[in-house]
Amino acid sequence: MSLNINRIRGKDRFRASESDKNVSDLPLDHQLTFDASADEQWKFEDEHIYYNDEDVNEIINESANDIHCLNNLSVGLDQYRQYVWERGSKSHGKYNGTVNALLEKILGRLGNIYDGLVGGVHFEFCDGDFWINNVNLRSVLKLYKIRPTNKARCYLFGLRNKLGLILGSQSGNPRYNGVNKEAEKLFNEISCALDKIPVDDSNLYLPAAGNY
Repeated sequence: MSLNINRIRGKDRFRASESDKNVSDLPLDHQLTFDASADEQWKFEDEHIYYNDEDVNEIINESANDIHCLNNLSVGLDQYRQYVWERGSKSHGKYNGTVNALLEKILGRLGNIYDGLVGGVHFEFCDGDFWINNVNLRSVLKLYKIRPTNKARCYLFGLRNKLGLILGSQSGNPRYNGVNKEAEKLFNEISCALDKIPVDDSNLYLPAAGNY
């Protein structure tokens, strides 16, 4: 999803006009609806915040690794909150709680992304699998054990080095205690495979088809 959210350029943009002074007399859904532009609308319904009729919480989930989208959502939510507050609606507890929860969720997602970027290496730990730059390390290790070619060995060696870089950078970070244990375990498994499994490049010497 592409967001077109402009940064706030001064409070005048959200200052109530003469026609807005009785905004508290409007229905709650109208008070909490913000038309940021001709094609951008934010609204609060059933304890959910929607951007152009899409649930913002779902957008965050679908864009967990999209820094640009998450940043734009954060800016847009902040604009929306300021708009509501400047119209005298700071007392809406459910609205404020929902906005704050979404902003904290975005901050957490961005923190995970930045923490996972180490020297150009992005890592994730999901469902027992460790991924580096979208490569499943355990799958590569299994393939190497089945077909330990020299090329596969070099590739696995490079992945192990990246894993070591991640372990070194995240040591002492309490957020990654569990991840570090799994990463260290996988690092040792890869090291063991590289040390003990002989390289088999016999396929390089097989005669080409038709040369019999």
